Amino acid sequence: MAASPVGSVVSAGLDDSPTGLSPAPGKVLSPVLLCKVCGDTSSGKHYGIYACNGCSGFFKRSVRRKLIRCQAGTGLCPVDKAHRNQCQACRLKKCLQAGMNKDDRFMASLMTAETCAKLEPEDADETVDVTGGEPERAASEYQVAPYPSASPENVYETSARLLFMAVKWAKNLPVFSNLPFRDQVILLEEAWSELFLLCAIQWSMPLESCPLLAVPEPAPGKLLPAALDVQALQETLGRFKALAVDPTEFACMKAVVLFKPETRGLKDPEQVENLQDQSQVMLGQHNCSHYPGQPVRFGKLLLLLPALRFISSERVELLFFRRTIGNTPMEKLLCDMFKN
Repeated sequence: MAASPVGSVVSAGLDDSPTGLSPAPGKVLSPVLLCKVCGDTSSGKHYGIYACNGCSGFFKRSVRRKLIRCQAGTGLCPVDKAHRNQCQACRLKKCLQAGMNKDDRFMASLMTAETCAKLEPEDADETVDVTGGEPERAASEYQVAPYPSASPENVYETSARLLFMAVKWAKNLPVFSNLPFRDQVILLEEAWSELFLLCAIQWSMPLESCPLLAVPEPAPGKLLPAALDVQALQETLGRFKALAVDPTEFACMKAVVLFKPETRGLKDPEQVENLQDQSQVMLGQHNCSHYPGQPVRFGKLLLLLPALRFISSERVELLFFRRTIGNTPMEKLLCDMFKN
């Protein structure tokens, strides 16, 4: 006996319904999208990621106010559908780690800052006055040896311009300028040497060798401290070149070293931590989209950053700036550059 038309309609209706046991022929049920923060059902994209209404609303409220620190003091509280309301600090941290961004223009502002603070070869004739008085010559062990294409004076002048550009880069970031002024100064004082080295490495990437890193001639059987420092920097430069770090990665890495929430004396360390988290998220997202065949690239880039601190800021100052600024404190120099 032929199947009843009514039965066919009922069967088709059951199969084609969201709760049916199987989809109708030729149709595939859409998978349920889950919130990347807590795992609840997502209501769509919010702040750049798939999230539920609860986490979206929480993130919107959280970025407008200061949150207390992790209640357990570990920063490792579980954040899922059942526990998401227990610790606001850990929930916000997971929102940021999942890629939530209250200002989707952050990456654009990073790249704009890169453009505004890029040292071009044609800028070589410009002079940046950073002396603040008559400079004193550095001790002989801190002399940078001449290299074929330029004199030591050019090394110090280029170093001054690179530092000026690093400060200019920070000033061109709206998220940095929105921090309390004292926090801006403290962060710059903490990160200036790393920002300078990142700018110097980025400037040197297209060159066969970095003119700033000419190794001083060692005494027989003994390497001067400056020579050891320069050799360490040359090795770091080699690691950056081996990875072929691109401009977007440099921008994110500068933001990571600038926004250090552990810096003492900050008025708003929570916001600084948020900015550092967002910088890492953007770096990871860029790596995933542009280097899908290099799954460990993100980790390798972050592991480059500690090498920038192998040489203290005091020794970076002696190597590249002491002959130019003399006894002028680096803090005063940074403050003058920042205000100009």
